[in-house]
Amino acid sequence: MTGRIEAEALHAWTTQALGAVGVPAEDATLIARCLVDVDLRGVRSHGTRQLRRYIPEFRDSQVNRTPSITVLRETDNSLRLDGDGGAGYLVATRATDGACTKAKQVGLALASSRNHGHVGSAGIYGRRVLSHGLIGWCVAGAADWLLTEDPAATVWDGMKAPPMCFVVPADEGGPPLVLDMNANQFGAAAQAEAAIAAGFGKSVFGSLGMRFISTLLGGILAGSAGAEEPERVYAGATRGFFLVVIDPALIGDADVFRAQVRRIVDESLTLKPLAGAEIAAVPGTLEWRRETEWGTEGIPITEDHRDLLEMIAMELGLDLPRWI
Repeated sequence: MTGRIEAEALHAWTTQALGAVGVPAEDATLIARCLVDVDLRGVRSHGTRQLRRYIPEFRDSQVNRTPSITVLRETDNSLRLDGDGGAGYLVATRATDGACTKAKQVGLALASSRNHGHVGSAGIYGRRVLSHGLIGWCVAGAADWLLTEDPAATVWDGMKAPPMCFVVPADEGGPPLVLDMNANQFGAAAQAEAAIAAGFGKSVFGSLGMRFISTLLGGILAGSAGAEEPERVYAGATRGFFLVVIDPALIGDADVFRAQVRRIVDESLTLKPLAGAEIAAVPGTLEWRRETEWGTEGIPITEDHRDLLEMIAMELGLDLPRWI
């Protein structure tokens, strides 16, 4: 570690960096909030490190800096949006909020979006669902899937690393259940094959199945324009997003359910940790603890992360955020 940055200072700087390449202030603020919130949870791959990708995309007009999001289709329990080639964070956030509103009204709703850039960590949208006391799951993926031309490729190489997230609300006083994950649990094919040889074939094929599910639902279904695909205006707008939201009151007593989730999570955390782990954890609890602690202490920044921020600052003519 080389130091820490206060979350709000990093948010202000990230907003400024996005604004420097033409992203409107309101949109830059939202995107920056998504990235910094992910940094706060210690999901290092999908926080402000992603600026190394987004800054060139906006600067070179691979992604629309000023999109006009439109409603393609809407019913009492569904919402279909077009992102107009813009950042995935903008349209996925709107889709999530719309689905939550509908689920509160009718019990269950889904939302999907197409024609936009990367949506980032799927947990961003899962946690928005949790803020309404709802259950949710979402996937995202690329709409432009093509068979690899590598003659040495295996079936593992047919899919990339799409995100998925499942969230279950709990009473306050502790973490909810947040399964926020990359569907690719083994990295490259060599690691997957080594895991099969070590007796973990079921886990490998489970991960492969999740990659297909995320890509087919989030990318091909949600990201497609239909039978007549229009010419792509923005080269980086290749993504789709798919979300389902459920009000537990549609099925049972929502208050009792959330209390039970709180009890089950809390009691599970009293068990012994897995071998090699310092503390017992269930999905989302480690990230919740980091978010709580780092919100006060500042976000730890590694040397390579700092180097990246310095490079972007130099490129855009910005000062770095203050270190603590």
